[in-house]
Amino acid sequence: MKTDTQIMNEIAIKTGYLKELPKEQSEAQKKLLLEMYKDISKLCDEHGLVYMMGGGTCLGTVRHQGYIPWDDDLDIMLPRDSYEKLIVLLSNNLLGDKYEYDTPNKEKDCKNTFLKIYRKGTYDVEITSENAPGPKGIFIDVFPMDYAPANTFKRKAKALFSDFLQAVCSCVLYVEYPSKLYKKFMLQTDEGRKRYKYRMLLGKFFGIIPHRKWVWWFDKLNATSKKTPYITIPTGRKHYLGECRPASVYLPVRKGTFEGLEVNLPNDVETYLTSMYKNYMDVPPIEKRERHFVYKFKLPKE
Repeated sequence: MKTDTQIMNEIAIKTGYLKELPKEQSEAQKKLLLEMYKDISKLCDEHGLVYMMGGGTCLGTVRHQGYIPWDDDLDIMLPRDSYEKLIVLLSNNLLGDKYEYDTPNKEKDCKNTFLKIYRKGTYDVEITSENAPGPKGIFIDVFPMDYAPANTFKRKAKALFSDFLQAVCSCVLYVEYPSKLYKKFMLQTDEGRKRYKYRMLLGKFFGIIPHRKWVWWFDKLNATSKKTPYITIPTGRKHYLGECRPASVYLPVRKGTFEGLEVNLPNDVETYLTSMYKNYMDVPPIEKRERHFVYKFKLPKE
């Protein structure tokens, strides 16, 4: 079954409805993200937090020694104990006044199921979250790494429940904070229309409970620092089981080079990337390159 991202990529290519950022803006965004990363990594280093590049940023580090040329985002991952400590540091404003953040919490709704750190004075608004709550600036995704049950049955059962809750979170978000842009975009093809209607149906059914609670429950279900032989990233692109590997694949970190900076990578980065992308050193054709569907974009004033 195709993911939402795959379907949206196909619609974008077929219809030309959304254009990629002009090269000048894309390069400026990459430069800003690198500055943001330096600030975040410095804070993590000062407080002894474990962190590493994840997803496409990890792939870019290994394959391109920097950003994937057609990509312009940056992802990092932290084991749950370091992740929670980072949130406390952010709440105490130790990253500085240039930044704000959003993460699942009891007090207010959060459109994300994980931590995002935003640069104030910018816009990077995706069509799926046109009217969603929280900051809307240029951001770095910060994914928690959680220990998974050692028992196979318990691990699979938790994965099933986790993936279900995550799907409910996104569907209820679309219904509670509807986006006309997203609807118009998805209704352009039969496959997109079917996926949109399916999302709306689930969102209306489970929307009797507010989105805020679903996101909080999802985070609390997965949040564990109790060590087991397995680590997963439940909010990752391949979800709970798809990101679940022996802990030794992720820890301890090893070094790599990203845009001239020394950065942290998963310990067995080859196994990690193979599990995520198979032939990860092969450059994919244009039609299979992931895109970000942004409708409002602004860089900070100099």
